[in-house]
Amino acid sequence: MYKIQYIIFKIFRSILLLLPEKLRFKMAETLGNIGYRVIKKRRLIALANLKLAFPNKSNKEIEKIAKESYRIMAKSFLSTLWFDDYLKTKVNLMDFQRVLRAKDKGKGVAIALIHMGNMEATLKAAENCEVVTVAKKQRNPYIDKFITDAREKLNIILLKKSKQTSRELREKLEEKCVLALFSDHRDKGANVVFFGEETVSPTGIVNTALKYDMPLIIGYNIMNKDNTCTTYFTEELDLVRTGSFKHDVMENTQLLMNNIEHIITNYPDQWMWFHDRWKLYKKIIKEKNGRK
Repeated sequence: MYKIQYIIFKIFRSILLLLPEKLRFKMAETLGNIGYRVIKKRRLIALANLKLAFPNKSNKEIEKIAKESYRIMAKSFLSTLWFDDYLKTKVNLMDFQRVLRAKDKGKGVAIALIHMGNMEATLKAAENCEVVTVAKKQRNPYIDKFITDAREKLNIILLKKSKQTSRELREKLEEKCVLALFSDHRDKGANVVFFGEETVSPTGIVNTALKYDMPLIIGYNIMNKDNTCTTYFTEELDLVRTGSFKHDVMENTQLLMNNIEHIITNYPDQWMWFHDRWKLYKKIIKEKNGRK
């Protein structure tokens, strides 16, 4: 079954690459529009998340942001099928000297990534220096190998989550590497306030930055109207260091989320709103059932 899936994937990719890039992105926008209409659960989550984050915006404004977010995410996912070519001509790195300056301190660099714009395109930074990241292993081994091989061509070391991940990551960190982890979605970690609502955030990047005394920088991407994209890197965050490691992880995770909130507020249509960040879907269902 996995092999059949992979063959279908390869055929689809081959056909897609025969089309002009502009048409591919038009197809992606159409898929985003269809996804918004058809996948009801994710649409409800996106709208609920936006209402929580921007209570002063009208329903019309919120729906407009949600639809554009879907289109951008669809273009982001689809463009990974011709990523080598896309990265060569369509991605602009801004403020990357901030990463290089931090790296010159000789302690490695921790980069917190955000699910924004053409988020995978942030990895173009690996052309300038080797980047280590961690991801889940795909169920389909053939597709998993395709993704791994593609990342290795980009000078990226992709560690798969497993029992050996901690040891492998520790070895890389001791080499003073550049570590990049997506850090904005809900995961086990620290209790934080995000857009005024309590939630949970992963602490991996903050924990690592503190433990290895690494500079912490945020990297995020914006998809432009012409389907090019721009990756930005913030100044190094001024981390709290009190000597209490547990306290510092909690405080700096909140600091990180405050900065991420500010970035998302500036570019609301670029973020992945259909992720159930605040666990609102159960509340939506309860409210709907209560009105019946």
